[in-house]
Formats: sequence, C-alpha cells, structure tokens
Amino acid sequence: MSSTTKTVLLILGLLAAIFILMQLVMGQLILSGRVNLIKAHQHSGYTTVVLVIVYLVASLRAIIAVPTK
Repeated sequence: MSSTTKTVLLILGLLAAIFILMQLVMGQLILSGRVNLIKAHQHSGYTTVVLVIVYLVASLRAIIAVPTK
C-alpha cells in the first residue's frame, strides 16, 4: 500500500471519528434542551454518514488490493 493511500485513509478515518463524536455531543446537547441544534445535527449527520461510507469503501478497496501470501 502506498504512503499516499495510507495518508488518505488515516485522514478519512480521523475525520469520521471526529464527526461521530460531534454527533454524540450534539445529540446530548439537544436532549439537554438545546433544540436550536436539531437542524445542524441533521445536516452534520448526513455528512457523517457519507464520510463513514467513503472511508469504509476506501479501506475495503485497500485491503482487497493487498496481495495474499
């Protein structure tokens, strides 16, 4: 696997983790009464789903590309 692929996967993975944590925090804030965050939570949720799917597809392609011994 090339260093560029590793770097891209690392960045995508970190972004996905950050977005998932943001979803958790925003959900907790909404439950505690900050209802003005509902729309932001919905839109960032869509972004999180797309980012995680892109990361998963890229990771699986990289794993499949590695030759077996």
